[in-house]
Amino acid sequence: MLATMKDRKINDLVDFYRHWPEVRAQAQNLQARRDIGDDQREILKWMIRVVDRVGPSDLSEEV
Repeated sequence: MLATMKDRKINDLVDFYRHWPEVRAQAQNLQARRDIGDDQREILKWMIRVVDRVGPSDLSEEV
């Protein structure tokens, strides 16, 4: 399980989507770090872009 800055537990995709605004901020902070490589920075950039495109209609409460 992933713990956010506020120590909230994320258990599934729907939960991750609900927490995306705060998780996105963490991903952006990682992307801005100078101690990661260009490849990792590029991966984070694309991960953020992909998750930004996900909406409620893409998710199902059923797992």
